[in-house]
Amino acid sequence: MRARLALCLALASAVALGALACGGDDPAPPPYRAALAGPTAEPTPSPEPGAEPAPSPELTPPASGLLRRVDAHGYRGLITYVPGGLLTAAWLDHDRMYVADMQGRIQLVDVRRGRRQVVLEGLVNPQGLTVLDGRLYVTDMGNACAEIDRVTGRTTCSTPYLDMEFGVVVALLSRISSRILSYDIDGAGRLSGQRIVADRIMSISRDHSPNGLANDGEYVYVSIGHPEVHVHRGTGGLFIEAEESLAAAGRRTDLMGVVARFRPQEQDTPIEVYATGFRNVYGISIGPGGVIWGADNDQHSGLTAAGHREELNAITQGSFYGFPFWGTYEAPPGAGVTEPVAVLQGTGSSEAYANEDGVYVAYISLDPQGQEQDGFVIDRFDYETWTPSKIFKGTESFIVDILERDGLLYVLEVKGHIHVIDPRDAPIDAIRFDED
Repeated sequence: MRARLALCLALASAVALGALACGGDDPAPPPYRAALAGPTAEPTPSPEPGAEPAPSPELTPPASGLLRRVDAHGYRGLITYVPGGLLTAAWLDHDRMYVADMQGRIQLVDVRRGRRQVVLEGLVNPQGLTVLDGRLYVTDMGNACAEIDRVTGRTTCSTPYLDMEFGVVVALLSRISSRILSYDIDGAGRLSGQRIVADRIMSISRDHSPNGLANDGEYVYVSIGHPEVHVHRGTGGLFIEAEESLAAAGRRTDLMGVVARFRPQEQDTPIEVYATGFRNVYGISIGPGGVIWGADNDQHSGLTAAGHREELNAITQGSFYGFPFWGTYEAPPGAGVTEPVAVLQGTGSSEAYANEDGVYVAYISLDPQGQEQDGFVIDRFDYETWTPSKIFKGTESFIVDILERDGLLYVLEVKGHIHVIDPRDAPIDAIRFDED
């Protein structure tokens, strides 16, 4: 787990302090303001549950049950442990969620009955899950890890991409084909009927790849990290030198540092770019009015003279969010950068989850001197002032997803814990828990 944590920290950025108010002096409100006035998108009904799957023999929970109740600092909460190194999750129905792990499996976890079952294996770093119209959608790195490890001689599916020779990186990317897959869901939650929604997506590490998935009942949205090959060469260097070679090799050069979307049908439709200018957004969420929210790891050495930062963005169709430039003041005239609604008080931003109360963002908290404090935290940003309030703090490993059910937040850590917390009791200290 520490290797995964070190990778996440290496890819995450340090941050300038303070929060930005939204709106500025523009006479017209930002695009997300109008959208927020609309109704929250209704989730698509889940398939009717049939017979429940029996737990896999090797994953039968202990006699005390999968779900344990513990006390911490006066707070009474629930915590679950799921093995395998967690990456993301998505609800199937009221009580069951799919959980993707670092071993390339999808587990079906019943959080009420304390059962879990492996329903799919053989994936590569599945960092995004969402359920829509009776199908589960999954991101998958395909052959990326094998190619990266072959070229670098490593076994971590990570590479110091900016330190490699330019031609080597281009040759590597021309062979990589990450994917978005979908599967039929039966009444018991089992998966079958794999389809390839999109492939030929370039990835340069476990994290700069297809990441989070979300849906609004009509479209599935995916955040895709930027490979960053020589993006800082000159003022317009977004893969200008590499793009022709990569396109000739059949790679999707439009799917770099973007949020994209597709509309599921009987035959999945081609994926299209929705918004651009991101370095690496992990998890995305669709909030009130259909606005997509994401926190961007918008950092790289020399990116801006003013320092690095992590930003919370209201992602709207056709907007450009500034990567590789920091923002309006660093971007060339006419770049049309959409500024973030808030700058985070830390680094390593991983997830954004939005509901009527605000946007919950997970990241590593830093003090004014840039030193880590409180570990991994979740702050809630309200929709009016964008002032953060502490909801959850003190976790020891990367927060990989935030889900909600019946007013409770389900907070997933990479090392396997799922904290179930009531945000009305905030601030909540993370529950220390030994899975053994």
